[in-house]
Amino acid sequence: MFKQLARLILLLALGGSGLAAAAVPADFLFRNTADDGTGMPYRIFVPPGYNAAQSYPLIVFLHGAGEAGTNNTAQLNNNANGAMKLVSDANLALQPTFMSAPQCPSNSSCWGIAESLVQLNTMLDRIAAEFNIDANRVHVTGLSMGGNGTWEFVKNRPDRFASAVPMSGYGGGSATPLNAIPFWYFHAANDGTVGVAGSRNQVNALRDANARVIYTEYATGGHGIWQNAYATPLLFAWMMAQHRGQPSLTTPPVVRIEQPTTEASWTTDLDQIVASGVVDNAGQSISGVDWSVRNGASGAASGTTLWNTPLISLGMGINDLRVTATGSSYYAPYGGATTINASLRVNRVEVIPGPGDTVIAINSAGSAYAAADGTAFVADTAFEGGSTQVSSHAVANTIDDALYNSWRWGNFAYRIPVANGRYGIDLHFAETYNSAVGQRRFNVSIQGVPRLQEFDIAAEAGLDTALIKHYDIDVGNGEILIQFSNGSAGSARVDAVQVVLSADRIFMSGFD
Repeated sequence: MFKQLARLILLLALGGSGLAAAAVPADFLFRNTADDGTGMPYRIFVPPGYNAAQSYPLIVFLHGAGEAGTNNTAQLNNNANGAMKLVSDANLALQPTFMSAPQCPSNSSCWGIAESLVQLNTMLDRIAAEFNIDANRVHVTGLSMGGNGTWEFVKNRPDRFASAVPMSGYGGGSATPLNAIPFWYFHAANDGTVGVAGSRNQVNALRDANARVIYTEYATGGHGIWQNAYATPLLFAWMMAQHRGQPSLTTPPVVRIEQPTTEASWTTDLDQIVASGVVDNAGQSISGVDWSVRNGASGAASGTTLWNTPLISLGMGINDLRVTATGSSYYAPYGGATTINASLRVNRVEVIPGPGDTVIAINSAGSAYAAADGTAFVADTAFEGGSTQVSSHAVANTIDDALYNSWRWGNFAYRIPVANGRYGIDLHFAETYNSAVGQRRFNVSIQGVPRLQEFDIAAEAGLDTALIKHYDIDVGNGEILIQFSNGSAGSARVDAVQVVLSADRIFMSGFD
């Protein structure tokens, strides 16, 4: 549906008719996150003809530094600096939607402070209590300081959002927890207020985390690009097509990898592959398609709307393939370009696993290691965060002492691509650092489910003694997520992670 709507909007815009008039500030109701008016003020646009029996999307708009205050009006100055174009008559005819516009009291990166994030979440809760909001279709956008706020809000609650559209923004921190959220960035290369590196760095970090990102970088336009950026013909339909946890793979602009698989991850015993797929830019031109393997080779693909790569060599273990298409900025007076990407995580193994076989074994913080039972542990991979350490202790309850003398520690996670189905997870531990029970207590969750809480390796196994904890899990999202967090003492630790294909589940896809 939204694919066709996106094409219609684009045709109208290119034909010179433009988008219909947007809403005006008087259309927004006055609200506050506290009943007595002492909380964060916000305005809320209710789509005409609102029917409480059906649910509606919600767009959250975060203003820039110049609109900070407490009067609950400034955030809508200049028609929210163009953001009200998202609720134009033309867009509302395609999809009626709510729009909220909170106001932050200060102009110094206000959206990223803890209290502001609490108030923003309270605002979402209050809007959902007052109106029938589709929790799977909440979108956030912002400009300048609000571009930073978009990043901070999504980082604070990635579970709440279907898409994010930062403009002229900035911000730091890990992008990996956000890789399931589609982003569309806008920035001008000649922005003299917030340097373009603010967006470039975030885009690169998200793409390195295998996120789907659209990035429109204008050659000119300065800081105040927003009136034209919010009028981008494909933007509204693209936003409305996104659902929390289910990014649209059909609504333009989009890149799709269709071979060797349409899945987000794939396991193979091949040492080389060819990838091919499609770019849909609603009929707009694509100047080129490039591919790259993280920390590996890169090059140009053949073709544009239909593309294919040459033979790509794969290393053993995890290979992250990215395909990026380049098109116009959708606003000729500013020049520039838009890049659109898709990713495929390929796990190369010696032999395609059968039931009971190891899919991947990881030597945490260590190099590749051949265990005494023949298990081939690959060098540490697929991790996020944490630090590493080694020791040289003799370890009881194993003949693989070396496996238990390197470990990853702190707050960290492993994200391992797999086909959907059932797996056994073996977590290998040994306490080769501390000297007594009670000096290390930590927590482990798998697929978001707590498995170990206040776990003390020494209390359960003793010092310098190997211990394996086994868990059976079902995977439905193409990924195993194992999270380690510090508890009441010391730091979390793991020495190795092993994933085994269970014998009692048939797999539908994801293996060559």
